[in-house]
Amino acid sequence: MSDLSFDQLHRLPSTMHPVLLSLDILPEIFTHFLPDSSSAERSQASLLALARTCKTFYEPAMDLLWADMGNRGINPLLGCVTRLQPLMYRVCGEVGADYQSRCSSLFVGSLKIYTQSINFCSRGLEPLSEHEACQFLRHASRVRSLRIRTDEHFHLLKNLPIETCVFPRLLQLYWYLHRNSGHFHLFLSPTLCHCSLNHCVLSVAHSDLRSIVTCCPVLDNLSIWATVYSSDDLLLLSETIRSFKRLKHLLCPLLDSAAWNHLSNLPTLRTVMNHEGPYKVILDRDNLTLASFLNVTALCLHVNTAAGVIALIQHSEYPSLKEFKLYIGILHRTEAEELFRALSQCKACGTLEHIDIVSQQPSDERPDNPVIRHFLCFKQLQTMRLSVHDAIYFDNGLVDAMSSWPHIRSLELIDPCGGLHTITFRGLFTALRWCPSLYNLRIYMDAVNIDIDPEAESFQHTSLRTFHVGSSAVEDPRAVARIISSMLPCVSEVAHRGSNLMWDEVNRQLKSLALLGSVPGAAHAT
Repeated sequence: MSDLSFDQLHRLPSTMHPVLLSLDILPEIFTHFLPDSSSAERSQASLLALARTCKTFYEPAMDLLWADMGNRGINPLLGCVTRLQPLMYRVCGEVGADYQSRCSSLFVGSLKIYTQSINFCSRGLEPLSEHEACQFLRHASRVRSLRIRTDEHFHLLKNLPIETCVFPRLLQLYWYLHRNSGHFHLFLSPTLCHCSLNHCVLSVAHSDLRSIVTCCPVLDNLSIWATVYSSDDLLLLSETIRSFKRLKHLLCPLLDSAAWNHLSNLPTLRTVMNHEGPYKVILDRDNLTLASFLNVTALCLHVNTAAGVIALIQHSEYPSLKEFKLYIGILHRTEAEELFRALSQCKACGTLEHIDIVSQQPSDERPDNPVIRHFLCFKQLQTMRLSVHDAIYFDNGLVDAMSSWPHIRSLELIDPCGGLHTITFRGLFTALRWCPSLYNLRIYMDAVNIDIDPEAESFQHTSLRTFHVGSSAVEDPRAVARIISSMLPCVSEVAHRGSNLMWDEVNRQLKSLALLGSVPGAAHAT
């Protein structure tokens, strides 16, 4: 439909079945005109043409046109103010009278789709008058998603009544201002569901956060990108989080015990993402009281040390947890054992599907036993990335793991210091028999001591597409390439760490074998 000509669009109302003209159905039809990255201007032009076609089309088309303001902030709304139009827009490089002659004044301001914003400086301009405020607000009720990156034009809104709800149907607000502009309340809506505060300074934003609590009763998705520098910051954050009673999704700095206790009792909560800053948050294990996090399905933590994470896992049950992600500065041997044991002992054994644990700095200590054993209880596991010392020992460990995870699709076992313990080809293919759906594998291989003859084996694993061997050593590239080509036919290239001429040669051999196999009779001739 987006390829229809302007004349065809004008004839649409008379050619459409009356049922399709229902205001419940038209928006669904018009969504086909929503802009994508390749044809945004054309799609928006089509929507505007539809809006100008007839009264029936006007409302749904304009609603879609204004729904997402992108990164323009309030500029398109200011473009509805007659006084500001000559300063803001050019059409085909011209400004002023030609601008007015090219369009109906009915759609002035909607012409963000035909116009190109020029540098607009509002410094020194008088605030909007009462009449101009009405022009500014004309389409504001259509806006559903808004990103505010600058407050340079906020002084124009000075005369708006403080109780004004500028965007009464706003669903998503992304706020990128680190200072308190005094206008945050204008952007809050009783329909707001998702609020993201970026570059937030907690001591400055506290009043804004309190405004969200009082003005946005249905808000269920909150992101606070801030840094906690002191106990005062932590207290402000904790008080704010405890004010929200119906959160589903939360992203914020690491919290204190009181806030965690509040969250653990929220039946609405589904996902939690925390990031730790320079201020160290200490959770008292002996006095930490948590409920079960009954419906939390995803827990993602970015921390410097493991103590707080261990406390959170040990003191709750997480019966619905499907995804656990931990990105940690350094994970010591004893902490790893304690953390992984706690994770295996909570109630997520029957639900956990995705595990991603990455230690940024390798510990000098190596575990007495492979840590992978703690994860064998997660029978529903589909993806795992484990970047710690000695996640697995030799062939038996890999076979035990894969035989425990029949649904595994992606497995990455990464040793930050290189693979002390490696897997043989025979151990690899024995393990692969247990996981037919595996498409991504990253492990350290013993590709020096070749212990398998591909011509004597009939097994092929046809799901594996990505095979990463880290910094594994290899001595006979041709033999290794023959094994991979024969038994992993969908692996066209072996990924490896750094520059390794021998693995590069393996990949050249793989390409040659693939070309040879594509020539009828060539493989038989060799």
